[in-house]
Amino acid sequence: MREAAKRTIGQRPYDVQLIGGTILHQGRIAEMRTGEGKTLVATLPLYLNALTGRGVHLVTVNDYLARRDARWMGAIYNFLGLTVGILQMAAVTENGKKAFLYDPEREHTREDQSQMRMVDRVEAYAADITYGTNAEFGFDYLRDNMTMRLEDRVQRGHHYAIVDEVDNVLIDEARTPLIISGPASGDVEWYGKMAALVRQLKAEDYEVNEKDRSVTMTEIGTAHVEQLLGQPLRDPDRPEDVTPEQAHLLGFLEQSLRAQHLFKRNKDYLVQGGKVVIVDEFTGRLMPGRRWSDGLHQAVEAKEGVKVEPENVTYATITLQNYFRMYKKLAGMTGTALTEAEEFDKIYKLAVLPIPTNLEYQAFGPDAPLTEVKAKDEEGYEYTYFARREDAEKNIVFWRRKDFPDAIYRTVEAKLRAIVREIVREHVRGRPMLVGTTSVESSERLSNRLRAEPVRRLMQVLLIRHAWMEANDRVEDGRIIPDLQQFSQPLDGLRPEDMRPMAKELGLSLNPEDPANLARLREILRLEEADEARLKSALQGGVSHQVLNARKHTEESMVIAGAGAFGAVTIATNMAGRGVDIKLGGDLADEITSAVNRVLRKAGVRDPYDLTDAERRLALQKVDPAQYSIYEAEVRHFFQHFEDMARVRELGGLYVIGSERHEARRIDNQLRGRAARQGDPGASRFYLSLEDDLMRIFGGEQVKNVMERFSIDEDYPLQARMVSNMIEGSQHRVEGANFDVRKHTLEYDDVLNAQRMRIYSQRNRVFEKEDLFEDVDELLRAEVSRRAQEAVETEEPWRLLAWLDQIQPPIQAGDEVFPSFTYQLLLDELGETKSDLAPALRDLAARALEAEHGRFLTWALEQLDHADEAIETQTRERTDDLDTFLDGLRDRDETDTRRPQEIADELASLLRIPLRLTPDQSRLLLDDPQALNEPLREAISAALNAVTISRLAAAIEFRFGEPLGLNPAELQQPGWDEASAQIDERIRAALEERRERLLGADGQIVRDLDAALERVSGEDDQAKLRLLMQMAQGSRAYFDAKTHRQMRQVFTRLHYTYFAAELLKNEAADSLEGRVLGHLQQAQEAQRRAWQEAESARLNIPAGSPEAGESGRRIQNQIYRQALLGAITELWVDYLTRVEGLRVAIGLEAYAQRDPLVQYKSQASEMFQNLLTEIRSAVISRIFLYRPRISAAQEETAGSGRRAEQAAGPAPAADQPQASGKKRKRHRH
Repeated sequence: MREAAKRTIGQRPYDVQLIGGTILHQGRIAEMRTGEGKTLVATLPLYLNALTGRGVHLVTVNDYLARRDARWMGAIYNFLGLTVGILQMAAVTENGKKAFLYDPEREHTREDQSQMRMVDRVEAYAADITYGTNAEFGFDYLRDNMTMRLEDRVQRGHHYAIVDEVDNVLIDEARTPLIISGPASGDVEWYGKMAALVRQLKAEDYEVNEKDRSVTMTEIGTAHVEQLLGQPLRDPDRPEDVTPEQAHLLGFLEQSLRAQHLFKRNKDYLVQGGKVVIVDEFTGRLMPGRRWSDGLHQAVEAKEGVKVEPENVTYATITLQNYFRMYKKLAGMTGTALTEAEEFDKIYKLAVLPIPTNLEYQAFGPDAPLTEVKAKDEEGYEYTYFARREDAEKNIVFWRRKDFPDAIYRTVEAKLRAIVREIVREHVRGRPMLVGTTSVESSERLSNRLRAEPVRRLMQVLLIRHAWMEANDRVEDGRIIPDLQQFSQPLDGLRPEDMRPMAKELGLSLNPEDPANLARLREILRLEEADEARLKSALQGGVSHQVLNARKHTEESMVIAGAGAFGAVTIATNMAGRGVDIKLGGDLADEITSAVNRVLRKAGVRDPYDLTDAERRLALQKVDPAQYSIYEAEVRHFFQHFEDMARVRELGGLYVIGSERHEARRIDNQLRGRAARQGDPGASRFYLSLEDDLMRIFGGEQVKNVMERFSIDEDYPLQARMVSNMIEGSQHRVEGANFDVRKHTLEYDDVLNAQRMRIYSQRNRVFEKEDLFEDVDELLRAEVSRRAQEAVETEEPWRLLAWLDQIQPPIQAGDEVFPSFTYQLLLDELGETKSDLAPALRDLAARALEAEHGRFLTWALEQLDHADEAIETQTRERTDDLDTFLDGLRDRDETDTRRPQEIADELASLLRIPLRLTPDQSRLLLDDPQALNEPLREAISAALNAVTISRLAAAIEFRFGEPLGLNPAELQQPGWDEASAQIDERIRAALEERRERLLGADGQIVRDLDAALERVSGEDDQAKLRLLMQMAQGSRAYFDAKTHRQMRQVFTRLHYTYFAAELLKNEAADSLEGRVLGHLQQAQEAQRRAWQEAESARLNIPAGSPEAGESGRRIQNQIYRQALLGAITELWVDYLTRVEGLRVAIGLEAYAQRDPLVQYKSQASEMFQNLLTEIRSAVISRIFLYRPRISAAQEETAGSGRRAEQAAGPAPAADQPQASGKKRKRHRH
């Protein structure tokens, strides 16, 4: 590597760089100072680990550094036969689908595309070495775990990574979650449909509970909605078993009901500018930008008729902390990591090793060529430099950075003045400066102070102060001067007329550009006479400067590289431009270097591209100026660059000023480390105030009291080691506190991270395993076992049968139909019946109808009991409310001026019944409210009876499917007990009428069965199955209001489920499980045969050939893969929403004296187990629904099979479309 680097980029790694590379290869963190060549160091372990062929990653903090370092070091890798991939942001890579490969031969006029060839993203990861930002690596990982095809994945594992600026990535941004989000559903129009539907509902369709803030649909309401939608919402017997589509609609319906009946305009929200704005229920303030969750906000938008904005949900998320812990070997490099060594060790198991600088290494040991020398400057500050060991005079060869003591002021205003004064002084001298701030706001505030007007105002104050000191024969001793206190206010509020009296008294002009004032300012700022022109320019136009806020990485990296130019002033947040070295004299543009190389080559210099800038300068000095030709300007610029570099070195190099201490010491060190790179001269100083956040929170008040007690002037800096130690101690405590917070938060993250790894590992298994039959069989066994056990324990096997008929309806395989489990039970019951088939079928139909009627009667009687209990409960609650209200009226004071009608309206609202009072009763509300107690109780009872009977009658008729002749108005007259008896009697009569109509001597089923027996040929199971299907189906005429024509409607007149369930009574769970499992395994075979025959027809090959058989198995395996991936992906997205809600709410557990973390782990674990159960159930519910497209000849038989699905179930279910292998829509439920 050393030789390759020397031959390609002209840089040979030093010994300390080899040490750094070794540490990185060992999977540790190397702390290397700024300018020590970390970019080159990284190539050593990257090359070594890339030889394994498993891919290695170099992680940077922004796109500019990724492409700069990849192209810069790419020459080395290319020379050694390795390929380099470069990841860039989605905006330039077709939304993350593309990336780049390093291509040294590709030239481009744009910097961000030169030597980079765009390729598919997977090719960038297939390269030996891949450069990119932490976010791009993380998002690619998430996208890979959302794909539905293996070929769409781009990453190939996490073998080895080096993280550049590792403290920034793994600590500062470690908790930053990478989130891929999107609309919860594409069906936004359903909110509008549901809002219109809800407005059509009647009062008896729903119940509103304002105390619980809930709206519940009644049986009749559900029936009404199903009628309006034209599809069922759920099976009333199995409300827990809803299809994803039904759950989808129920979610829309629930939120639309809440929006319509619980959330009121101008109370809970306002409509402004076409948007719904939430009103805080406690403060009454508007909360623009806030939105209700779970689709409620969209429902309110639809209610108000404004544009419905889709709800966003999280599809995938991971923190950088958890992402980088996946690497088998992780390393990092930075200039500041030692102060966070404990966190790196405990969180990432990474040790931090500081690497000496190259100069320190050369000065180490008795035989070292360099030696360190300590000295003091003219102001008495101690500094260190390097000299030749053999040099007796110890002349300076290289410098160490001068770190001046902190300058501490009482107020922020005094601090800002001191900083601006120092900036003006050094800028006028020509010394480059980098001013670090802790926030964008601080940067902008300081930038404003460098404008011409504030600078002139500050110089005026300095002139007055200096002149007053001379006139009063005083020297700066730190004590407050009362006469000058008026000038300590903020410069923004200081006007020239405020200063003019004092200036006149001192015989001073307020024009800073006055010659006498310029001379005085040179003395104040300790400037030379040669600096006067630049001083005057600063007074006239302010201090020219750049402001960087770590936002536009490409532009700012280029600006920060030029921050070392002569007279440059750069204001930046502490992290801006990180990873870019600041060279004294500024960075030399590539076009200048190229022009100089052309001049040298024309002058006969061999390979000028291999020379260093210093060698180019020596060679250029020997060239006749006449040969500069058209490049004369570039050559002059080249020479000027070296002159500026020399001048900057003479002035002391880069001067770094910190305007405030950061909470973390390493960030302060990062700022200081900008100066004195590679032995260049440089210095740093922090300017602080006792009003800074860190000082104010941690002990600054004590120091402030001392300064006030001793009357220390605001403009006088305190430079006490004790205060600096106190600040560093405060930083240490804050670092520890932040570490504890991050560690505690990580404990929460670890819960979801472990679950994420398990889910993603299952997705990987689905992708990578060729044969999924064993996995699906395992899921099938587990799900059947659970369902069978529940069926036996609850003594309700019909629920199991209904579920089986839902997930596995009859399957058309060629000319045969494979029955559902219910039909198979019926076929087994018929047995070998041949000659007496007709009586056996009639008997079976009679028993099935009897079981169905028995179940219906049981349900109806339960509804009567529930209604009775509900009337009793609601009557008691509302009479209690009535008593309280009437007592309040009796005790009301004289200030209550409400009219009787207003009181009656309030009472009606409280009791939630229509209330009609006569004039005499209205007066009694004021005069003697207790006299109305009994009449109002009777009104409550009558109203509740009326509503309950109306809802119950409608619900029973809807469930029965036919009119029962129940007249709610007539039933309300005799009272509840008599009404319930009449309903019971009418139900039993209707059941008997239905039995006679279907199975009487001339019943519909009897007639249809006789006709069907004449058409059926043979008496095998297929013939019996068709007869069973036909018995269950009936048809009736109806008038279509849209077409104004009479139509025939096919409906289910006979349900077999309850009768079939009786055949399973007293069967043990193990036996039942075995029967069901065996049937479903046969269904899998039938499904495979169906696909086999479909493929044989499509490919025109024999159905029994091995090729057709293999095609059927292959398609079935693809079905399993798609079902598994679809279920995992959809339900994991829903789970992320739920677990985030748990995390937000879990803090309330502390009020119950329970540890929130313990409760979070427990509840999240339980939720995750439920998720796995839901995934298993979803997979099993889908795999039997995929069907090949069938021919027209098979359509008739298949149609009978589809209609038979409803006959086998207890009630109509949602239509199941034929699955064709296409991606299913994700539904939230």
